[in-house]
Order: sequence, then C-alpha cells, then structure tokens
Amino acid sequence: MTPTIISGDWQELPGVVDYLAGLIDDVLIERAIWGVASDAAGNGRAPAGRGHIWYRFWLWRDDQVVERYFDAHGQPLGTQVDLCMPMQISDQEWRARDLLLDIWISPEGRVTVGNEAAFEEAVSSGQLTEEEARWAEEHVRRLTGAIAQRRFPPAMVRNWQVDLRRIQDALAKR
Repeated sequence: MTPTIISGDWQELPGVVDYLAGLIDDVLIERAIWGVASDAAGNGRAPAGRGHIWYRFWLWRDDQVVERYFDAHGQPLGTQVDLCMPMQISDQEWRARDLLLDIWISPEGRVTVGNEAAFEEAVSSGQLTEEEARWAEEHVRRLTGAIAQRRFPPAMVRNWQVDLRRIQDALAKR
C-alpha cells in the first residue's frame, strides 16, 4: 500500500517542538519546528536538525503537496514536490495518495526526480494502478516543465521566507 499524505501528521513526529497550520487564501500551510535532530525526514534530502523549519503547502488547484525546508537561520535547504493523486479535503483533514515519485528543487534551482525505484516496484507489484502510474508520469512531466518555466511552484511558495522572530517566539514558549 502506498502512503497517504495527511495534514497534521508532522505534529506526531518525534522531535517536532512546535506545529502550526492555517489557511492563507485557499492554501493550507503547515509549519513544523524541530527541537532535535531526527531521522524523520522521509527521503533523506530534508534534514531535521535543531531549529530547522519545515513548511508544507497544500495546493489543491494544482493537486500538489509542496514542502519547503529551512535551516535554523532561515536559509532554504530545498523544496520537495510530492507527486500525488488529487486531494481529498474535509473539515477535519486534507489528504492525498502519495505516488512515491518526488521532485527535489535545490536552493540553486537544480531539479531532480527521486524515488524512482520505489515507484517502479509499486507499479510492478500492483500497489499503484496503471491509471495512477500514468497520472504520475504525466504529472511529473507537467510539473518539471512548469518548474523550468518558473510557473511552479506558485510565487507564494517559491518566494516564501522564514520570519525568524516568529520562530524564536514559538521556541521560547516551549
């Protein structure tokens, strides 16, 4: 069974000392602040060190979940686009079936597609249907093209910066 991305799941990760979620316009944004280093980073690209800040943007218009990672000084560490099926949104949670492929955008703008072996295995074993596999392959092409043209992620996500005063205030309350 492929994993599901669920709003609020970061607050359950060991090492997260502050979690916040809210809507800005029609985008759900989640923020997690790490108190200790952790192995919780799913793909090994996003470090979880003391004071690191993770943001998750639920972009329902694009049927996409985008995560941005920052170090304790507010410097970007990278952006991950989790390829997923269209979102299911309710009053209680937002969720999306993860299709295992990830697009990683380095702070310098280098784009790589990751987790391809797990994706191929899930397709071969039937954990992903042919329809889901086609959706993922088409979606990765659309997204990488849009990234190259600077149309994705949206400007709000691309230009997101950390307000270290708010982060320090949140940590001081702990």
